Amino acid sequence: MSIEFLRTDYEKVDYICNLLISRARGEESSNEDYKTLRSDLLSNKKIKEYFPTWLRTNRSLESFWGFIKPKFSSYAERTNFLNSEFAPILNFLEFDEPIQKKVPPIINQQVTEVKTIKQITPILKKKDKVFIVHGHDNETKQEIARFIDNLGLEAIILHEKASSGMTIIEKIEHYSDESDFAIVLYTACDKGRKATETTTPAKYRARQNVVFEHGYLMAKLGRKNVCALVKGEIETPNDISGVVYVSIDSAGAWKIDISKELRACGYQIKSII
Repeated sequence: MSIEFLRTDYEKVDYICNLLISRARGEESSNEDYKTLRSDLLSNKKIKEYFPTWLRTNRSLESFWGFIKPKFSSYAERTNFLNSEFAPILNFLEFDEPIQKKVPPIINQQVTEVKTIKQITPILKKKDKVFIVHGHDNETKQEIARFIDNLGLEAIILHEKASSGMTIIEKIEHYSDESDFAIVLYTACDKGRKATETTTPAKYRARQNVVFEHGYLMAKLGRKNVCALVKGEIETPNDISGVVYVSIDSAGAWKIDISKELRACGYQIKSII
């Protein structure tokens, strides 16, 4: 996504946070986008004082990499650190929640003792959106979306969202940024078999875009934060056979499974009973 489409302060802060997370994971990120957004945000009188000190001192992504790499050994630690650093600003911009400034230790000059400062707990980003990947089974898609709505959450369905000049992959990147959990629907939309199996009946399978987005979201959100729902007897990808698939049953037991996974991810949901 081009930064020229970023209109609000929230979108700019969220975007630079994701740039930094990508670089912290050892992935490629646009250094020019980072420099432009960093300069813009640090000159914004409304929020500049709330940015962490290390953002002011690291003027490029390479400089940031030199800061974050030795600080944390794992990608998960780096991601959690960056989310906690930007969560107060994002909550302030989105929900108008007040930001508590980090107060430096106060030194008593007479006895040279450092006074204890109460630790400020970062405000975590509100989890209220679920990204839904689907094929051509509109009835099942709507059933899942209604279920998510009944839990008090917002279902993000890509074709219902504005494109704003973005390509499909840019829309996936943009709107999946707003979600912490995804549901992937495997429905019997296509048929397929090996080219050499000329006498074997073709098996039902999900759309190719569903399989692609499933893999993308597992890499982005983490495997435990993506749930695959399967309707009927259909073929699932062999390369991700270690993933747990939840069958959509007529009794509705799948709703309990989804609710458990959402709670485990940190979502506050309404009771389904």
